[in-house]
Amino acid sequence: MARISYKEGASSFRKLLNHSPDVSTAYWGLRDALNKGAVPAKLRMLSFLAVDITNHCRY
Repeated sequence: MARISYKEGASSFRKLLNHSPDVSTAYWGLRDALNKGAVPAKLRMLSFLAVDITNHCRY
């Protein structure tokens, strides 16, 4: 299982990923599917930008 570092503050999502095997498996499975091209790169970028604008995330 991949782990996300706690450096520079730990978000609740990071803690959930690191401590819940089911959530972690689902998340990394989704990331793997996206990385293999299940969703076109432009659509992925647009979704990241939409989330950033909506949630004021820092990517």
